[in-house]
Amino acid sequence: MSSLLFICLMGCGEQANKPQETSSIDVSNAHTNSKQSAPKTDFDTEQAKSNLVFIKDQYLKMIDVVDSNQQLKWADTCLQIDSVCFPRALEHDQIYMEKLTKWTNGFYPGVFWKILSVTDQIDGFSQEQQTKMFDKATFYQAALLSETKRGTTHDLGFLLYDSFGEALHYANLPKDTRALYEQALQTGRDTLATRYDPSYGLIKSWDWKPLSLINYEENGTVLANKVPVANPWEFPVIVDNMMNLEFMFESSEQAHRELAFSHAKQTLKNHYFYTSDDTEQAFPIAYHVYEYGSQRPGNWQGLGNVSAWARGQGWSLYGFVNVIEALKKQAPEMQVPDFERHVERLVDSVVYLLDGEAVPHWDYFATQENAAVIAADQSKDTYRFSRILDLCDFLIEDDILPYVGYSPITVDKEIYSESALAFMQGKKSAYGQALIQGDSVLPCGASAYKNLGHKIPKDTSAAALYASALYRLAIHTDKAELKQTVVQLADKIMAALSQDYLTSKHKNKDYDLGFVLTEATGNLPNASEINTSIVYADFYFIEANILKIQLSTTE
Repeated sequence: MSSLLFICLMGCGEQANKPQETSSIDVSNAHTNSKQSAPKTDFDTEQAKSNLVFIKDQYLKMIDVVDSNQQLKWADTCLQIDSVCFPRALEHDQIYMEKLTKWTNGFYPGVFWKILSVTDQIDGFSQEQQTKMFDKATFYQAALLSETKRGTTHDLGFLLYDSFGEALHYANLPKDTRALYEQALQTGRDTLATRYDPSYGLIKSWDWKPLSLINYEENGTVLANKVPVANPWEFPVIVDNMMNLEFMFESSEQAHRELAFSHAKQTLKNHYFYTSDDTEQAFPIAYHVYEYGSQRPGNWQGLGNVSAWARGQGWSLYGFVNVIEALKKQAPEMQVPDFERHVERLVDSVVYLLDGEAVPHWDYFATQENAAVIAADQSKDTYRFSRILDLCDFLIEDDILPYVGYSPITVDKEIYSESALAFMQGKKSAYGQALIQGDSVLPCGASAYKNLGHKIPKDTSAAALYASALYRLAIHTDKAELKQTVVQLADKIMAALSQDYLTSKHKNKDYDLGFVLTEATGNLPNASEINTSIVYADFYFIEANILKIQLSTTE
């Protein structure tokens, strides 16, 4: 097979002599994006402080909206007695209220704690407003206490460290509350450690098995069912998992720190590939998923099984910045790769992928001429099923174009389980055509989509995440040239976000309901949170502004 894409197999900081073939999909020149007018690049502490005032006002507004019980869209179970649900995103001009157990729930109280931790940097922050915000933060923290013992998720870093951990930065946190939160964090670390498998050296990401969404016609009505795929993953690890490691590094127990370093070591070794035109293999790009049971890369949130999901590159960069910060505090007993060099390469990769832009599209490959080929990839060298395969056009807004050449994808019948094929046998798709045709499944029909959109979504959550990671790196690196590079890039990103992506620019419903950033994209292949406002985008934007101010005090 003439492979044009390679896995980066790096152990202990050394690159393998011969790269392993993984896919025949050509992603050459995949870093080249369509150009827009150059954004303003100046960003200083005064702008950061101005942003914090706006953020404070917006989230005080959101508190009032939620308390009014108006303009809210509730997840199932949210209306049960004693059920606490969390603001997550703007959905159909309402605040979507997420049920307990979802990975995003730590960000809402985390926003409050971040704002409270820098009250001295925010003009006009009255004591009454601070008390109001503190009361809401502690209310939502109480609801998250049960999550500290939930061992069925790997997302405890997001849930606990980005909420309880943020609270510890608030100087006026009462002593008994601080003790309670510190214990919650330690309990959560013990829980997360149960997901670590020493035979792999990694924290397992998901226990659930992948399902394909099948929309079908029955008696003139379109129904939906999720069906299992063949050969489900055994030990999936997603790049998002790197964001758990700071949570473990801050533990008082060496065992927690050691398993975090082990996870980082294995991620560096297996989770990166290079585009075919990167002949020097200088710019590692993170897979979303690596399936350790079958030793194959895959994807759940990006364009195709081998693609450059924008926020995934942020999880990768931010996570490894945390690793080098931890190394400065206490090196592990095990031999580890050159993590610092890896972070420098990841910075180069982000610069390479952005290609002069400040805010990326949701996946860097989505704007490429061969994007449809990348999306349809079902190579047996990868974990073959990706959620993009069954993304039908009626599931998304009419103006959205997921990628260049968006069209129905023909899926190899071998990808589905026998029970799934039995379910689909004789059924027609939502497009009125047989779901099974010969050796293929056509989940979205075979005809060209009628309502093609024009807007390939951006992702401001990825941009804010990059900026925060870059400022953190600037604070901790001893290399003057690297510091200058990352600060300049972070400033450029923050200038663009401040100038073009604040909800105050157009003052639409997102502004009225209290959100800060526009145009974030959550999970496009799942037709979820596309080109909208999302709480975690605001969370990392807040953090980036705070870090910019902190950086100015250390220079």
